[in-house]
Amino acid sequence: MARSTKQIAGDETVHHISQRAKRGRPKPKMAPPLTPMIDVTFLLLLYFLLTINFRQAEGQIPGSLPKQGTAGISIQDEMKLPVFIELRPTGVINEGVVYEMIGVQGLMRDPQELYDRLMARKKRVASDKIPVVIKSRAGVRWQYVVEAFNQAVRAKFKNIGFAS
Repeated sequence: MARSTKQIAGDETVHHISQRAKRGRPKPKMAPPLTPMIDVTFLLLLYFLLTINFRQAEGQIPGSLPKQGTAGISIQDEMKLPVFIELRPTGVINEGVVYEMIGVQGLMRDPQELYDRLMARKKRVASDKIPVVIKSRAGVRWQYVVEAFNQAVRAKFKNIGFAS
């Protein structure tokens, strides 16, 4: 048995603490100081909030529409007017699309036909700088909008935009 020299005032007996009792005591736990860690966290948060750079929303393409009453126009005026391509969904579940060029008779169901009409307009005006505006109605799938864009690029138009 281990003996301790611990003395209690006024007591003549020797008091001791056994090894088993010493092992059973919980050791004092070390806790890291949380205040500096919280300070650093708030400093980082403040840094990122002050240095953030917000961007403009993507997908916003500016464009202008022609004035009303453009019937009976000359070639010079036709060069200034954009080519409007409107896409309309077909069917109940929008499985297809119909292309319509404003000012041109007839609807087109095929992208090749749209390309042919774009080329005819380009030859008539003799310029590739006239704007092409693509407008889709609600329910038209993006693949058809991209296909109309691709046909305008294929016809080598330089100024292609989208209307909302």
